[in-house]
Amino acid sequence: MVNQVTTLYGTFDEKQLKSLKGYIDEIVLHIQKNEANNQAIKDIIEIGHDELKLPKKIIKRIAKTQHKQSLQTEVAEFKELESLIESITSIK
Repeated sequence: MVNQVTTLYGTFDEKQLKSLKGYIDEIVLHIQKNEANNQAIKDIIEIGHDELKLPKKIIKRIAKTQHKQSLQTEVAEFKELESLIESITSIK
């Protein structure tokens, strides 16, 4: 086992290296969980699309809006967008 290592980031003893390994192992575990969750989300969106014929982006957007509880923000932003688009399309 390495007693210590010196890098551009500093000198680390065996205890610190064990801590670093623990942090990295935990991060990797969460990355793997995230990948599994992302695949599950894609699968659910695909099923919803196949069953209901809704566009995938709409299903995903509804879920994100519900998760963030941001319906009022979404509506307000769309109204602003609508207003700007109407304004620029009327310019000759």
